[in-house]
Amino acid sequence: MSSQNSQHIVVVGTKPDIIKQAPIYHELKNRGHDVVLCHTGQHYDHNLSQSMLDEFGVREDVNLEVRGGVNDLVSGITAKLALYLRGFAERGGFPITYVHGDTTTAMAGSLATFGERQALVHVEAGLRTLSPKPEVLRGWIEQGADLDWASFREQSIDRDSWSKGSKEPSPEQFNTRVADAGSDLHAAPVELNREFLIDEGFAPAAIDVVGNSVVDALEQAIAGSDKNQVLEKFPQMGDGSFLRFCVHRRENTTNRDRFNLLMEAMESLLEQGHHVLFIRLLGTEAAIDNFGRRQWLEDLEARYGDALISTPVWDSYLDVVAAMSMCAVIVTDSGSIVEESNVLEVPCVTLRFGSDRSETFLAGSNFLAPPIHKDLMVSVIHHVFEHRAELSWDRVYPEKASAMLVDAVERRLDNNSLLISEEWRYGLQAPLR
Repeated sequence: MSSQNSQHIVVVGTKPDIIKQAPIYHELKNRGHDVVLCHTGQHYDHNLSQSMLDEFGVREDVNLEVRGGVNDLVSGITAKLALYLRGFAERGGFPITYVHGDTTTAMAGSLATFGERQALVHVEAGLRTLSPKPEVLRGWIEQGADLDWASFREQSIDRDSWSKGSKEPSPEQFNTRVADAGSDLHAAPVELNREFLIDEGFAPAAIDVVGNSVVDALEQAIAGSDKNQVLEKFPQMGDGSFLRFCVHRRENTTNRDRFNLLMEAMESLLEQGHHVLFIRLLGTEAAIDNFGRRQWLEDLEARYGDALISTPVWDSYLDVVAAMSMCAVIVTDSGSIVEESNVLEVPCVTLRFGSDRSETFLAGSNFLAPPIHKDLMVSVIHHVFEHRAELSWDRVYPEKASAMLVDAVERRLDNNSLLISEEWRYGLQAPLR
């Protein structure tokens, strides 16, 4: 194992993959490593794939072109990626595969490298959901519209208010656990992720806290973004009053009761006089049609005019970042957007029962509004909006994450410790013959 015969295979499959893996790809390239970009094909629409590749200046070297449902993606990516990686080893190389986060691509990538007994670097490892303890959540629900902001905020930043064990977001929590099980280097974003991994029995020496490469991606996006481009299309956003509202997680968009509750909460916010930027992702569009909400949305757009911007997901990440930075509050069920809002210093509300970026709860940049009680959701969002000027927090994700991650890989290549073995765990040499 050496850097001389190592091939670094950076795998992407979804829009968040491309955003967060591109800085790592560039860092490896800039240091002179042999790097290829492998696209699994999981996301293939232009605004979820090619537009992101173009903006971040990367080009796929191979596209596995896997399509279908979850099981089709898992089996297809695993088989095709394993075959592709096998070729590197057969030519005498030492392939190192990089998968990101909690996607199906990451989980299948872990299966492929495990089967080939090749090295896997899990970027954004150790994502585990923290949810409110039952007594805490019940207390919030009982308050509902009369939520006491001071006590709610105090509980939100108190680690003792939260507990582990959630399977949501699903299948993301499954994906990240499988990816971690097959990883040789767990590249954890924050100390909390390291703590989760160690609690689960992973070898401490296989875990490095390296930050989150979304910071590197945001740095590039902020430098290239132009708020005026957004304002030319949506001038009403210039007053900084908009709530960016987006819902796309499967547990929210495939559950009729939850989705309807979320849409009713958005309508209540508009009735209260809030301005809303409603971003419709693929899962959102499907839920709107599946649950008979298309006419309702059209009526809402007509009723509220400029106070409601309702739009499909945008092609340009630069425009997304510019718009987010102009919003008053970001209201979402996304994990990546929670990270971005922390860095952009825009307060966030999470529309789930917990978050796998729970470090943002503890930092005070993100607050929970679980989709179980409309009055509670609306109250949390309204309170965060009203108190946004007094909210401040230390950014939880450091700069230069991609450099720290590649440093961690290079250290392991230098001391021949990237592939985990029992001999390595005990600090022993390989068996003598």
